[in-house]
Amino acid sequence: MSRLLARIGPLWSRRDEPGTPEEVATFVQRNLRRNMAAGIVDAVFIALASQIISNETVIPLLVTRLGGSTVILGLVGALYSLGHFLPQLLMAGPTEQRRYKQPITAFFGGGERLPFFFIGLAILLWGERAPGLALAVFVALRSLAAVSVGMIIPAWMTLIGKVIPTTRRGVFLGFGRGLGALLGVGGALLAGHLLETEPYPRNFALCFVLAATAMLVSWAGLMAHREPPDLVVKPRMPLARSLARLPDLVRGDANYRRFLAARAVAVLGTMATSFLIVYGSQRFALTGRDVGMLTATISVCQGFFYLIWGTTADRIGHKAVLCMGALALAGAALTALATPVLGGLFVAFGLVGAALSSDAISGGNIVLEFAPAEERPTYIGLTNTLLAPCRTLAPIVGGMLATALGFAGLFILAAALSLGGALLMALRVREPRTLRSSVM
Repeated sequence: MSRLLARIGPLWSRRDEPGTPEEVATFVQRNLRRNMAAGIVDAVFIALASQIISNETVIPLLVTRLGGSTVILGLVGALYSLGHFLPQLLMAGPTEQRRYKQPITAFFGGGERLPFFFIGLAILLWGERAPGLALAVFVALRSLAAVSVGMIIPAWMTLIGKVIPTTRRGVFLGFGRGLGALLGVGGALLAGHLLETEPYPRNFALCFVLAATAMLVSWAGLMAHREPPDLVVKPRMPLARSLARLPDLVRGDANYRRFLAARAVAVLGTMATSFLIVYGSQRFALTGRDVGMLTATISVCQGFFYLIWGTTADRIGHKAVLCMGALALAGAALTALATPVLGGLFVAFGLVGAALSSDAISGGNIVLEFAPAEERPTYIGLTNTLLAPCRTLAPIVGGMLATALGFAGLFILAAALSLGGALLMALRVREPRTLRSSVM
């Protein structure tokens, strides 16, 4: 893998590449519009794809249609989280050792997107005749896509940190993902229409093929960035030695430790998210149109809150955004449980949209502000790897609680964890942007 990345790396080098910090700053400003446009294309179409095959609505319904229980649904979410988060720490070293991060994002970008075409084909071929086989292929290919995402994240976040200035990242991500979420309203309604009008399994298969097509457009945006080289590249270090220094990194930063604890509690609060649609379907006998409208509700609220959270993050920091997102998630679980009418379920899914957008805007960006520039891939990989057990356990525990205690017990516990995470973040964590500025 290292040899392959070393071979394709020169494709991103430029004859006029900057060689001093001043030249890098000039390069970033000169290419800022292009890089923001490329990033927005990437964000818009990946957001569109995510609404067509929504993790909160379409995926849970597909798994249950293929014969999966609530425990299986939890395992599906856990495997996705493992694939998404565990490879990041392993990729931190190779990412730091390369002057350009874009070869990594381009290469693994294909692994993130192409499996969804084959998922659609598998559902079409075996969704009715061999649902167990279709479910197995779905889990395997979706996990492959998740692993590819995990390989990309340290490089992609570092790339964004290089080409988008700190005080523009919130608006950049907010606008791109907000526009994508609003476009995703159409995608969500289209998915609902397909689920309602097309016969099974063609309805789900079409959703995945359309989502994969949107992902390919986002891939083009991903590869269109103009990246300056790193002026300081860390020397190659054996993996064992690289991992051995991580405990000291965590022990040496009390604020970072408190941040990790607060995030871990809040992440456990997501355990109910995948089960909201299952609960709603059982309680209100949801139709395909209802599913599309609920997914569209998530999209609309994500689009609105991407802009709100992006502006808030640039002005006062990402900590406040994460606190409000955790409160919204607690509200979603309690609202879904308490509502006697279908309209209340729409409110709950709107709050889910607010929570998801807060995590997308600030969950990764705040880590960039804890880390020195040359160690950003390590901090990104370390943060997500340490949180991976919580993300993995959350849907598994959620499935078990739904089986043992019912949805009421699950939703109450999830809300309590979300509230606890918000309080820990608000009271125990100092805004890293302010802290770093005061140190400097």
